[in-house]
Amino acid sequence: MSALRAGYGETIITPPLGTDLTGFGFYLDRKAESVLDDLKVRALYVDDRKTRLLIISCDLLGLTVSRADRVRSQVGAALGLPARNILLACTHTHSGPATEAMPGLGKVDLSYRRRLPQAIMKAAELAAASNEDAEFGFEIEAAEPIGFNRRRRSFEEIDPWLKVAVFRQKNSRLFLLNYACHAVTLGPTKEISPDWPGALVREIESGGDRGLFLQGFCGDIDPVVYLNRRLGATAADLGLYGKILAARARKALGRALCVCDERLRAVEKRVRLPLLVPPKGDLKKEARAALESNREFPRVRQIIRNWRERAEKRHAAFQKSPWMENVPVQAMAVGGLKILGLPGEVFCRYGLTLRRSWPALITAGYANGDIGYLPTRRAYSTPGDYACYFAPKFYALFPFSPAIETILLRESGSLLASL
Repeated sequence: MSALRAGYGETIITPPLGTDLTGFGFYLDRKAESVLDDLKVRALYVDDRKTRLLIISCDLLGLTVSRADRVRSQVGAALGLPARNILLACTHTHSGPATEAMPGLGKVDLSYRRRLPQAIMKAAELAAASNEDAEFGFEIEAAEPIGFNRRRRSFEEIDPWLKVAVFRQKNSRLFLLNYACHAVTLGPTKEISPDWPGALVREIESGGDRGLFLQGFCGDIDPVVYLNRRLGATAADLGLYGKILAARARKALGRALCVCDERLRAVEKRVRLPLLVPPKGDLKKEARAALESNREFPRVRQIIRNWRERAEKRHAAFQKSPWMENVPVQAMAVGGLKILGLPGEVFCRYGLTLRRSWPALITAGYANGDIGYLPTRRAYSTPGDYACYFAPKFYALFPFSPAIETILLRESGSLLASL
């Protein structure tokens, strides 16, 4: 008999019509006019009769580290779990509500955000309450790419691997799926949708199974439909992506053999990441360069003006301490499968590098918070690069240092090796 038990729970977190949607650009006035598919919180509870893990996936763009910490603490206290045993991730859909205050990216509905912890708690409680015996298996399946490298505008350097974990129970199967591609297929429409991750889970559910999705390291990966028409995708494209990946997930089942070692483990470490803080006298030049590189965004002048005001006010503090503190790096293990969670838009190269040492690895982005893009060192050699130099202006004010790749790979490798 398997030592493992697994449980699943979900709640709907679709916001009301009229809610500001987030992502795609600034001051677009994207107020939700219709619901294509419900947004959900999905939770997987796993128990080896000694240790318990809880993996939660939310159909949202992202959460701050501080908000994720509060929710994890609340859920942990209710279920008797240490926070390190709880992974709280977002699928990064750009067709969901604004949940964190970022300039120009939608106004936060505070009443909706206040309800989110309760919805997450309910999904977690349902998962814990439905625990039953399960046999566990894991497999990696190469999939026809649904994403391309948007910096290179090619299929060079993508993560083509669909990671498939399955918990076989008496009457059903529960999938834990992981793939790397931005959830932006629909473009800046006014429809609420979990985008292609939701279509994948819906396709899995159509066969009588249940599924939970963790977004991969997709900081530089966009849906392949963008190679053809930047903002012309439809619900049919979502459905196609869901069918492709679901078919590959089912094919992987035949090789996802039961794993003898079913022990559960979890570790977490808080690290600090260095920032590039220019001299205060250079802020004007920095603002001018950012404006020149990002003229395609509506009202970009307002974004840059807002950034410069905030940067000047906080410059002395950042220059004294040029770091982002309290960055969570988390690793879990279910038998031989390892799961790494990083809190941001991680470039796919990180996952490809780590998988050389740990082939059975799920890499989850937007995990336990979202601190912005986490590029590779090489990306910083491109002047004015959006992910390296512009996007940080609405997260932590200043860009990360190129050294973050070395730091995060070292810390991630250390945690994975300790499991």
